[in-house]
Amino acid sequence: MLDKKIAQKIADEVINSLGYNINVMNENAIIIGSGSPERIGTYHEIAMNAICNREICEVNEEEAKKLQGVKSGINLPIVDKKGIVIGVVGITGDPDEVRNIGKLVKMAAELIIEQQESMNRFYSHRNDKEIFLNTIISDQLTISEEEIEKWGNRIGYDMERYRVALIIHFNLNQEPPEKGALEKKLSAIKVSNAHLKQDISSVMSGGYILILKTVKGTEPWEIEKSINQYLENVITLEDKKNMRFFVGGYYQGIKGYAKSYGSAYGMYRSGIYQQNQLIYFEHYHYFWQLYNQIDKETYALVIEPYIEKIKTSFGKGTDDAMLTMRKMFEYHFHFEKVAEALFIHKNTVIFRKKKMEECLGFSLKCGGGKNLLFIIILNHYEKLKKIKELSQESKISQLL
Repeated sequence: MLDKKIAQKIADEVINSLGYNINVMNENAIIIGSGSPERIGTYHEIAMNAICNREICEVNEEEAKKLQGVKSGINLPIVDKKGIVIGVVGITGDPDEVRNIGKLVKMAAELIIEQQESMNRFYSHRNDKEIFLNTIISDQLTISEEEIEKWGNRIGYDMERYRVALIIHFNLNQEPPEKGALEKKLSAIKVSNAHLKQDISSVMSGGYILILKTVKGTEPWEIEKSINQYLENVITLEDKKNMRFFVGGYYQGIKGYAKSYGSAYGMYRSGIYQQNQLIYFEHYHYFWQLYNQIDKETYALVIEPYIEKIKTSFGKGTDDAMLTMRKMFEYHFHFEKVAEALFIHKNTVIFRKKKMEECLGFSLKCGGGKNLLFIIILNHYEKLKKIKELSQESKISQLL
């Protein structure tokens, strides 16, 4: 099917390049693209003849006067790859002068349409893959596992392959990159031979890349080997300086994808990053499981009261204080590095730490036994903040 946008694109490009006025008609001989805007939406009688007879139709000035909505020129049927006539391109002028140009315009029009169809297929396939990926990592499947297997097979994935979730997190000390920037990074990754056709990947709304990476074996050491080899080939040394990688374990079946993603995402959100460590494997890091197992009553009676106390103490500066504390743990209490990462003075870091300790009633120090409680407080604060932001975004979208 020939749409108005493509038709006008064909008309504009020919007019700009060759200077001849052209009309582009759809399969019903209605002009949908033209150098003469007043003709758009009108019926072209000769175009219908070209469509019905599948042949080039020429019209001189005398003939044009006797026909409806027609000027002298040449009209050539536009044929798609399946051999179906989907429209007509007409060039205004003396047929003897525009005959050869008409053939070139017809070829150009068919090429533009083919390119657009290829792009549409690409984006349709990509959207299908993104929806598929988001479906299989969901905790609650909306369709059966059998239907998911068929869906995966239809878009080219062997669902019997072993896969683990790999989250790639960028810009450790800054705001996450825009989706367009992440799309470029993912495209660069996919160019590598190490990224297989069976690897399912997408840019996620949280500002990170998710890859369900195929692995050769399901044992922890085999997963490590596969992921390490993969990252060595797809990520440059320069890029690694500003990245962290979180790898979920292998779990069987379709529901295993959600479990693997859940473990990778849990580590990603936990914030327990070591300064010199790039890759975090589930079998080495179980804090996220502890965090998820705390019951709602404990959060309500223990964790949230601490959060309210911190908010009372810091007021509008709560977000800055909590971010400073998170960076303090990431950099193992190296205040100079925390200050550098946040573009603040070292004394500001120390001041916020002391004020936080006064608020909490206990000390925060490297290797301190009470750090775990505060880390849980910190993570729950960020979770509540995210829920609030999503709720506000939802309200705004409803208003729009």
